[in-house]
Amino acid sequence: EMHGKVAFADENFAREIMQLFTTGLHLLNLDGTKRLDDDGQPIPVYSNDDIMSFARVWTGFDYQQARGNIEETSNSGNRHDPMRIQSEWRDKFPKTDLTGGYIGDGYPLCVDLPDKMFLRKGAKYRLLGSSSSPELMEDNSNFKS
Repeated sequence: EMHGKVAFADENFAREIMQLFTTGLHLLNLDGTKRLDDDGQPIPVYSNDDIMSFARVWTGFDYQQARGNIEETSNSGNRHDPMRIQSEWRDKFPKTDLTGGYIGDGYPLCVDLPDKMFLRKGAKYRLLGSSSSPELMEDNSNFKS
């Protein structure tokens, strides 16, 4: 829902991504030939339900703010910078994958990881402040132990 209007995911975009850039139309054998069903017909990779699920993945994108250093000739938004995600526009429900599972299955959730698992054992961390100037990258010789 956007500005009080219900919007639907763009199924054409999802279909084009799958058909042209990822899976193609039909399941393939290892040698690149089409896999056939019992009737000798090619087996489709995805159904319309799969397309609808994948289309929901691509929701929530919006153009970046216009930049003052670029002359824009249309009112279609900033097409120079990557799009940003508007979280309130995102479809928040799980999306199915092509194998009957869900997109993202197999990846651990942050809440399932051990506490502070991103810290390397024995590493020393210190606050550099908000400056990235080179003098802060090395410890002052008075601080070395």
